[in-house]
Amino acid sequence: MDKMRVANALALASGILWVLCSIVILILPDFSLSVTEWWMHGMDLSIMGSWNLDLMNFLLGGIALIVSAWVSGWVFVWSWDFVKKQSK
Repeated sequence: MDKMRVANALALASGILWVLCSIVILILPDFSLSVTEWWMHGMDLSIMGSWNLDLMNFLLGGIALIVSAWVSGWVFVWSWDFVKKQSK
C-alpha cells in the first residue's frame, strides 16, 4: 500500500465529512445534539449548553481532524506493511 495515498485519502474524506457535519449542525442544531447524545450512550449533554460553531471553531477543529486523519492513515499503512513483512 502507498502510505501517502492512503493518508491523503483519509484526510480528504475526513475534511469532507467535517464540512457536511458542520452544515448539519448549523441547519439542525437540536437534532445534531440528539445524535451526539445517542453516540455518547445517552449522556445528558444539555448541561454543556448549545453549539458554538463559529468560523474559528470550524477551521481549527477541521484542521485538527484532517491532520489527525492523515497521521492515522500513514501510521495504519506503516503498521500494515510492518505486519505483512513479519508474516512472511
